[in-house]
Amino acid sequence: ETRTGLDDRMSPGSMSELLIDDSPALRVRFDDSLPAPAARYFRALVLWDFDGSTWTRGRPRAGTPAEAIAATTAPVDYEITMEPTLQPWLLALDVPVRAPDEATMRSDRTLAARSRVSQLRQYRLRSVLEYRLGGELESGDRQRALKLPAGFNPKTLALAKQWREQGDDDEDVVSNALAMFNASFTYTLSAPLLGRNSVDDFLFETRAGYCEHYSSAFVFLMRAAGIPARVVTGYQGGWWNGLGNYLLVRNSDAHAWSEVWLAGRGWVRIDPTAAVSPIRIESGAAAANGSDAWYSASWLLELRNSFDVVNRYWTQAIVQFNALRQKSLLAPIGIDSADQRQLLLALVSVFAAILLAATAWVLRSGAAAHGDALDKAWQRFCRSFARRGLRIRSDEGPLDFLARSAGLLPDGPCRDRAHQLVDEYIRLRYGVVTPAQADVQLFARKVGEFRLPRVVKESA
Repeated sequence: ETRTGLDDRMSPGSMSELLIDDSPALRVRFDDSLPAPAARYFRALVLWDFDGSTWTRGRPRAGTPAEAIAATTAPVDYEITMEPTLQPWLLALDVPVRAPDEATMRSDRTLAARSRVSQLRQYRLRSVLEYRLGGELESGDRQRALKLPAGFNPKTLALAKQWREQGDDDEDVVSNALAMFNASFTYTLSAPLLGRNSVDDFLFETRAGYCEHYSSAFVFLMRAAGIPARVVTGYQGGWWNGLGNYLLVRNSDAHAWSEVWLAGRGWVRIDPTAAVSPIRIESGAAAANGSDAWYSASWLLELRNSFDVVNRYWTQAIVQFNALRQKSLLAPIGIDSADQRQLLLALVSVFAAILLAATAWVLRSGAAAHGDALDKAWQRFCRSFARRGLRIRSDEGPLDFLARSAGLLPDGPCRDRAHQLVDEYIRLRYGVVTPAQADVQLFARKVGEFRLPRVVKESA
């Protein structure tokens, strides 16, 4: 069996394969409104321990209660459908208030299932998006969140010491680090290799990388300055699928960020990647990793995400199909106990019909709806000529129709508008697979404003 998704270890380059994996990780349905892009952090693991090359979460202290949380905004209720990972941890919008059924909450507000997630897992959660996390930092946690391996990254240690010697407090040190990243660092998935002193190499030489490089270097730098800090991994962003009314989060949305302990504020989320590449947080991994062929055209991305509705129907109908439902499947048509052959034939027939219907619905909803509106606007444009005796022929394209009517349109704004409308129709109908709804509406409005001169004669 191959485990998928996030690992409980992070080192430079360890997330690279995940960040180019376009397969779904989870789908999220919200009871109310969709959180803003900058609030879509899905918490998975907290990594406390660093040996100089790798961050790990280590073992929690037995019997330690979950860190206290004080919400400053109303909670968010939602449902997650998580793909199988063969890992025991669950995802939650940062931060969860309580654990779902059949799961437990660790002291650092991460969730663990009672067994590995070996099949599609669906669970409900409540989270708060703005909060104060943690009351007083227990001495054992403080020591753990300040610990650094001996003999690594001397330049970074010296930089942190310099900031402290010039009188900077904790929040100043955080601001200094973020300003340094913003000034001269680059976000890229093609990060250069790092040596033994990986943080020194990153901060003072390569200055290029992605989320795990920034979170690792930032946490090391904070600890070097005496500020308790830890790495958090999970997912950030996602694509809103309007057809299915859910947020689709893919493995390529995997992300790592940081938490620092600030007096009077508790654990505070700091995402150093946002200082380097704000587009990664506001527009998602697809925009930040724009070199991927899937993301080179918006219509292709929209079409791909639309077809995920079909994938969701498949997982709901088949992956969650259990033995109890199998035995009762044919009862409504008079078969109380079905053998395997009967079940197979029934399932193939039913699911084939479901998939065909779902695919047709997606294609119709995603493209035909806008196409119908576009065609109606074009027909309205043609009717304005037909009312004056100039009718479009069944074998005539837009350009031919325009050419035939050119001699009858007076020079000036009217002719120019007619040419513009025909050009726009051709672009929307033949230049893109799925025209944007806003573009179709704008075209329809321009058609409605178009007026022909009072006298138009039939052309030869």
